[in-house]
Amino acid sequence: MSLGEETCSRLSSNTAEAMAALRAAGAAEPDAVLRNPDHLAGQFVSFSTRASTLVKVPLLRRLVRNIAEVAVPGGYYFELARVKHMDAILQSELRNGLSQLVILGAGFDTRAHRFANQLHAVRVYEIDHPTIGMLKRKKVMRLCGRLPAHVTYVDADFTRDDPAERLAHVAYDHGQPTLVILSGVTPYLPEEAVFRLLRFTGTHTSPRTSIVFDYVLKEMVDGDDGYHGASHLRKRLNRLNEPLLFGIPSGTAATVLRRCGLTLSSDVGPRDLAAKYLRRSDGAIAGLPYGFAIIAHARVSREAALQQ
Repeated sequence: MSLGEETCSRLSSNTAEAMAALRAAGAAEPDAVLRNPDHLAGQFVSFSTRASTLVKVPLLRRLVRNIAEVAVPGGYYFELARVKHMDAILQSELRNGLSQLVILGAGFDTRAHRFANQLHAVRVYEIDHPTIGMLKRKKVMRLCGRLPAHVTYVDADFTRDDPAERLAHVAYDHGQPTLVILSGVTPYLPEEAVFRLLRFTGTHTSPRTSIVFDYVLKEMVDGDDGYHGASHLRKRLNRLNEPLLFGIPSGTAATVLRRCGLTLSSDVGPRDLAAKYLRRSDGAIAGLPYGFAIIAHARVSREAALQQ
């Protein structure tokens, strides 16, 4: 492994741990309406000297929220809303008849376990960098005693690998209704890599196939710190030497996705995420998510499907 690959895998591992810690903290919210549904996230956080270890102690989990919101305002609440929104789309697609679930950049995603009953007839493919994939499998083995039979783990480096080529070795079917989840990945990849992932979805032949993914606004990537949390996140990423690489200009997601054989179904921004997912039982909004992050859901266009 080269120094660059080693650094990339270390950053991926740290990011997976940090996001799992935020989800674990959210799962400890006393208000059930606000609570993060990922009740398994805390089991994937390792004991270490980092602040994320606080989620291993139930009485201290809520401190993680406070620490996170001081360090990078909006990060905790965006992760909370993102999990809820993507879970809702997964549940909707399951009701409509889903054959495959692909999680690109799976990290410590727990959906294969949290939705195990609903996924009993669905083939799940978790795709990630070999280093983080190996770590994930070790954690699953430790927690469950075995790897789940309905999950296929696939190693890939998104900066150079095509998911279609990697999946060709595991009897993947591009004609089956599929949901692709791409969470927390696009801002850290070069443009050509992001388009490769989007086109992977767009080349499916079932119009019931779709992708849900989050992205940041290109205006923020290019230096606009006027959005909630933007300057704090930029400073943190600069310290980690992990700059944001990709964004979509405001209001252009439909056009960008059309180039990849996809039709935009929804494009949910900060205000709507807060109104729908961040309200407490009393109706008050608990906090604001990132002001520069959007979650899109797009389907394979019928025209593209007919041309495959």
